[in-house]
Amino acid sequence: MGDEDYEVERRLRKGRRTFAVVTLMLVAALVAGGAWVNAQAPAAVALEPVSAQSAPAINERSADAEAVTDRLARAAGRSMQSLAAQLPGPVVNPLESQAPTVAGAEAANGEYADTLAALDDAEKAAADQLSVTEDELAQAEKDRAKAAKDLAKEEAAAAKAIDAAISSAISAARAQAAYTVPLGGDYGGSVPRGGSTSTAEVLDLVSANFPADQVGNAMAVSRCESGHGNRVSKPNTNGSRDFGVFQINDGGTLQASLRAIGVGFSDITEARKKALDPAINVRLARVIWDSRGWQPWTCAAKLKIVSGLYKKTPGPMDGQFDTYGRAA
Repeated sequence: MGDEDYEVERRLRKGRRTFAVVTLMLVAALVAGGAWVNAQAPAAVALEPVSAQSAPAINERSADAEAVTDRLARAAGRSMQSLAAQLPGPVVNPLESQAPTVAGAEAANGEYADTLAALDDAEKAAADQLSVTEDELAQAEKDRAKAAKDLAKEEAAAAKAIDAAISSAISAARAQAAYTVPLGGDYGGSVPRGGSTSTAEVLDLVSANFPADQVGNAMAVSRCESGHGNRVSKPNTNGSRDFGVFQINDGGTLQASLRAIGVGFSDITEARKKALDPAINVRLARVIWDSRGWQPWTCAAKLKIVSGLYKKTPGPMDGQFDTYGRAA
């Protein structure tokens, strides 16, 4: 119940008290009027015989009493009207007036509960969205870290590949320099005579030093270059010579190959003598083939084991020779 309800209740109680007081005053006035009327009657009236003329006097007194009563009633009515006029509005049962107030309070409570529920739902949705966002951020951070790690690996691999390429280029340049024949050079020293060897001996050495799928090619090159013979060529245009079954050139290739297989020599004459050893010569051919393939040999191009002179690309006859170096 609000302050206004309490104020209405207070005024109603005050009005009831006023009404009770006025009613009591009216009753007292009626009693007093009756007593006054009785007091006005002569004492001897009761002792004297009642005559026919006494009735009007009684009637007149009754009329006077009624008139007084009527005036009191009108006065009481005016008092009640004045009391009603002082009230703020129509008199309402306070218990009945509470009904809409209670219903409104219940409705307000319902709306408040709905609002709280909506706020809870909104808070839960916001929390869920925040959780999803945090998970996405965490996953994005993991992806970024993984990408950075992968990039670092790729950069390291690229750097390693570049270093390897540079090292390979340097090694190739050094090898090429070692195999390069100085045009017009004076090789000096003496030229030893060649010796004879057999196809079977060369085949045993080739089989022991070359991969199985290259034995036919090696025998074909040896057969074309020297006829499997341990011979020495005539001077080339630059003054160099070729030695042994695989005709290893002494313009630099022979010396570099001997160093590659760990065979020492004191001068070019000793290097040439070692090249005429069939076992050493086949080993020299193998180390040259490891680094350059069949492209250094002119016969490999003639036999179409490679696609052209000084080319490593296999030709149409690559692998088409038997173990004696004959076309299959």
